[in-house]
Amino acid sequence: MYRLRLFLFALLWLPLSAFAGDNWQFSGFGSLSMARLSDDNLTFLEYDNKKWRYEGDTVLGLQLTGNLMDRLSLTAQVVSRGYDEYDPDSFEPQLEWLFLAYQLDSQWRVRLGRMRTPHYMYSETIDVGYTYTWARPPIDVYATIMSPFSHFDGADIQYLTTFNDMELDIRLFGGHINKTRPTGEIEIEPMIGTDLRLQKGNYGLHYSLMYDRINVYRDYGEAFTTALDQIITFAPEFQAVKDGTFAKQNWYVYQALGLTWNGNRLSLNSEIFDIRNTDNGYTNDAHGGYLSAHTNLGSFTPYVVRGYFLNDFNPNALNVIENSLEQTPVGIPGLEAFDQLRVLTRDHIIRSNFGQRTWTLGVRYDAFSNVALKAEWQRFDFTAGNSGQFTRTNNEAPGHIRLVTFIIDVVF
Repeated sequence: MYRLRLFLFALLWLPLSAFAGDNWQFSGFGSLSMARLSDDNLTFLEYDNKKWRYEGDTVLGLQLTGNLMDRLSLTAQVVSRGYDEYDPDSFEPQLEWLFLAYQLDSQWRVRLGRMRTPHYMYSETIDVGYTYTWARPPIDVYATIMSPFSHFDGADIQYLTTFNDMELDIRLFGGHINKTRPTGEIEIEPMIGTDLRLQKGNYGLHYSLMYDRINVYRDYGEAFTTALDQIITFAPEFQAVKDGTFAKQNWYVYQALGLTWNGNRLSLNSEIFDIRNTDNGYTNDAHGGYLSAHTNLGSFTPYVVRGYFLNDFNPNALNVIENSLEQTPVGIPGLEAFDQLRVLTRDHIIRSNFGQRTWTLGVRYDAFSNVALKAEWQRFDFTAGNSGQFTRTNNEAPGHIRLVTFIIDVVF
């Protein structure tokens, strides 16, 4: 069924290319992936150990850009993904970009509409696998927890200039985000920030700073909520646990720094990010980074990446539960329901507090001017008892896992 939707999706757009001229340009991109994990206790992007699967990184995108009048242009981009955490219907086309851009002069531009959130160096082309060397950008920075914030609805103003052989590109932006899934809802309003890019010769720098006021509503089920309310009546300290299940107008600050160097044969990329809650209650602080080295050997580009990622989830709630377990151990008659809630909640928080370190080895082969083939091997090492950004299929958590990916990237 999804192959039929992909075909119809492409078929609807292809005739439009016949009308492309000086004012309108149509382009597209796609990736076809195949990957498998080494352990049957975990999944990632719906990849598992049972067989080679194709949906996780497979994507098809089409873009339209055109001039409506002098200095005013329209850009629209529709993307169909094989895996989307917030859309259970695989390959359902999603509107990623839809904005108007007005060029004030040669240096200033204003945009209004739906745009990509500038978290990373490759934010603008994160779905266009052909634009980067890896099979997928390193998830130690391009983390799955950031997927709800991939695009925003709002406006930005951009200033672009050149001085002393240096290119400066700076943006100020603001808007809002809303994402809904079966287990809850994430709402961000407002989101404000800046994005800075510098390029001088072989060196490049990217810095992103944004502030988000976030509401997080999670559905833990009526039974859990009722039991927790009952516990709070005789153990008021468990209010901290309840407060840790949702965020109400919590302010988060996000920062990211990226550096690049490109030589004749060798190039280096590195990015780090940090996200922190500045309020109490629901907290999900995270940070990570990677260093990537690439060697240009004609059509072949071997690469190696070293990365890390740490996630710190609701430490106050965890302290309350652990203190309670110490003062009132499990097993006292009549407290079976209390014990079950404490243990299940503690285990959930512990699983959400994790660290991972990553080794990646891969090679890219540019078969044609618009086609790249990639093969990648990754090893993820986890802190004790956790599984990083991978989803458990049972209670066992292996100390490490390997992921092998083959992918074809195309632009047209």
